[in-house]
Formats: sequence, C-alpha cells, structure tokens
Amino acid sequence: MDRLAQLIEETRDVRELKRALSVKLGEAGMATDVISEVLQVTPRVVRKWRQRYEREGVAGLQVRYRGSESYLKGEQRQEVEDWLGARETITLEEVRDEIEARYGIVYQSKQSYYDLLDASGLSYHQTEKSNPKRSEAQVLERREEIKKTGIAVGRDSAGRSDCPARRRMSLSVG
Repeated sequence: MDRLAQLIEETRDVRELKRALSVKLGEAGMATDVISEVLQVTPRVVRKWRQRYEREGVAGLQVRYRGSESYLKGEQRQEVEDWLGARETITLEEVRDEIEARYGIVYQSKQSYYDLLDASGLSYHQTEKSNPKRSEAQVLERREEIKKTGIAVGRDSAGRSDCPARRRMSLSVG
C-alpha cells in the first residue's frame, strides 16, 4: 500500500492517478459503482484496474505508452519555429520541403506540420497571419454604409433575408 500512496502523490498523469485512487478507494471498502461514479469511469474499468493491481502491483497501474520521440530535436524545432515566425505566408508543402532539406525528416502525418505552424502563430486553415485581400479602407467604408442604411448584406429593409427559402422558413416558424 505504501507504493500506491507514493504513486498517488507523485504522478503527473491523470490516468495513473485515477487508477491508483480507484484501487485505494476499493481497498477502503467503497463499492465499485460508487468509485466509478466518483472517477467518471465505468464499473468494468474499476474492476480491470483492481485486477491489474492484484496481478502486477503498482507497475500495472502506470501508463505504459508514452508516445514516440520527436523527430526534430529541441534546437532544430526552435529553428523551424523561428523560420516560420518570420514568414507572412507559407504553404504546408513549403514547410515539408524545408524540413526535409534542412534535416532529412519527412513526417508521416500532416498533424506534425500543423503543430509546427500553430506553434509559430500560423494556421493550417489559413497559413497567413492576416488576410492579404483585406483593405482597411474598404472595411471602414462598408461599415459606414451599413450604419447609414441599417441594412446588412443579404437582408431587406425590414431585416428579412433575401433568400426565399429562409423567408418561407421564418414565416412558417413565426
């Protein structure tokens, strides 16, 4: 029981904490259904953790999969993030090509490239920091036009949608 208490105190992984608490509460006499409700897991999972603890001890409660090691080392990743941060626009293909040219690394999943873009303030949805077509003057002009007329795009003077299908929907609902 000493090692179980140590795991509860020292673990930083929520999954391990839930597992250890499940066993400790079970040993304290709490019913499986109550434990599952408190920890927000199924009773089957509570029983599984208890059995694993009985078979393997505290080691059976620890998370076995820790993920794979990153292809880019810390310094390399920082170099890529700095390079990306200096760019206004970039495509995913350009990121892939640059990493392959610099480090000889090609990720199997696009998610790794998305994570790099995100870390440097870019998005895979929009790989530009700002809309290059946006003209502040046009935006301000349109705002003033809307304020004067009180009509938003796609609406008539009464505020109804210009779309006939939407007009029918609002008539039938209201």
